[in-house]
Amino acid sequence: MTAVRSAFDYMFGLGLFGLAYWIYNGIIVEFKGVSSTHEVYDFANYFWWGALIIYLIFGAFWFIRSLKEWDVVR
Repeated sequence: MTAVRSAFDYMFGLGLFGLAYWIYNGIIVEFKGVSSTHEVYDFANYFWWGALIIYLIFGAFWFIRSLKEWDVVR
């Protein structure tokens, strides 16, 4: 695996999160209208932002590790 492929893998993941956000943004509006106490809306927001933060943190560590691994193999 090359370093460029590792970079594209990480960018592809970010693109998938962008697509998911585009879809999610339409659904979350419906949650807000249905939930009278906004608990479902808040839970969905917490879940979304938590997943994004976890991906960004662990994805960054994975990306750096894959670059180091590529350098050792090369």
